[in-house]
Parts: sequence; C-alpha cells; structure tokens
Amino acid sequence: MPFRYSSEFRHKACERMLAGEAVKELAAELSVSDATLYKWRRQALVDAGRRAGAKSFEVDPLLQARSRIKDLEAELKLVKEASALFDEEAEVSPKGSTRLSEG
Repeated sequence: MPFRYSSEFRHKACERMLAGEAVKELAAELSVSDATLYKWRRQALVDAGRRAGAKSFEVDPLLQARSRIKDLEAELKLVKEASALFDEEAEVSPKGSTRLSEG
C-alpha cells in the first residue's frame, strides 16, 4: 500500500515548488521522491489554472462510476443472500455452519 502524506504537508510542498524552489532540493530536504513531487507540482499547476487538465476537486466520472458499480454489486450480493433465505427448497441455518457436524 502506498504511503500517504497529509494534505497539509502536500500543500506546503506545492506552495514552495510553485514559488520557484527546485524539486530535487526539496525532495532531499523533505525525504520525498522526485517523481512524487513532480506529480504534485503538475496537479498544483492544473489546480492553479496554469496548466490544462482536470482539477483535483472535480469529480472524476470514471472513479464515480466504479464506486457506484461496487455499491451495486454489494447490494446485489445481499439481495441474493436474502432471497436464498426465503427459498423453500434450500434450508439455511440462521447462524451459519460454525461447528463441525457430529457423526
């Protein structure tokens, strides 16, 4: 899992880069990779309107769609489990099978 920096830390680093500080020097000082700082700077320029692209505070439609699909799949799973409870042919234990059968 990637390491996540606080938004305040990221914001201060972006301010310093946009003010003209060199990325390589800032990376060494903050112990952050050059690639990470370049990515942050690119997004900060977009957010400031100095570069074309999607602003970080705009909703990404693909991300929103994936989230909706995940929610719908979870809901469908619950509906299938609920319908299995009412199926007369299938006998489902309300507690599940947590114990070994004696026999």
